[in-house]
Amino acid sequence: MSWLVRIYNADVFLNGNQVLKAIDWTMKKNENWAVVGVNGAGKTSFMRLIFGELIPIHGGGVRWFGNEKHGPLNDARKRIGFVSADFQENYAPTTLCKNVVISGFFSSIGLYKKANKKQKEIASYWMEFLGIQSLENKSIGKISYGEARRILLARALINLPDLLILDEPCSGLDIPTKELFLQTLDKLAKTKTQLIYVTHHIDEILPLTTHVLFLKNGTIFSKGTKSKMLTGHQLSKAFGCHLKLKKTSGRYWVTESRL
Repeated sequence: MSWLVRIYNADVFLNGNQVLKAIDWTMKKNENWAVVGVNGAGKTSFMRLIFGELIPIHGGGVRWFGNEKHGPLNDARKRIGFVSADFQENYAPTTLCKNVVISGFFSSIGLYKKANKKQKEIASYWMEFLGIQSLENKSIGKISYGEARRILLARALINLPDLLILDEPCSGLDIPTKELFLQTLDKLAKTKTQLIYVTHHIDEILPLTTHVLFLKNGTIFSKGTKSKMLTGHQLSKAFGCHLKLKKTSGRYWVTESRL
């Protein structure tokens, strides 16, 4: 398998409005991508296209995991993990955190099947790996937003996905909590899972990111290696204002912004 996702000639409409235009993009093996754009740029639609929730028209298409043929969508989804800021709202506040993690085995919101001993052990492993084993028997409604994001991350990782999509995972988190979550993500460099991280904050782009794609008005404005994309010149063009960047400890920070 030389690539994970391939999108070609994709025009996508939602409720009669075109949300993505002429999308051509390939995510190759050993790449980790950041998808960046302002609110309304098309980032969430782009993720839904990758996940198979939106279908391109006019002959465009999406292919997964090196399969040039249009294989069963459910087979592809089993190899994709997903974390978003609002996903925890789908769970009853009384749901135990360990059961939230275990539900990832069944691609369900609740536990509709009884977990076996091996599945429980794997859930415990990922909670320990992410430093949240102390939350196992707490209700998800009784923990902080940052802790809940790490619970959902463990849920997404439990099936050892080839691809993990994170859609604005730090939305609503304060700065210390956001930094703790990003440090947790850095641990994924030790796994085989590749990432697509969606954000409109440059400082959330992790050191393990290899490539960056800028979306603007539903189109790919630019894409390439992180070193080429994360420059003041590229960012200023993508965001439509003058920006200056500083790189510190593998992370990029906006130091100056003006219209």
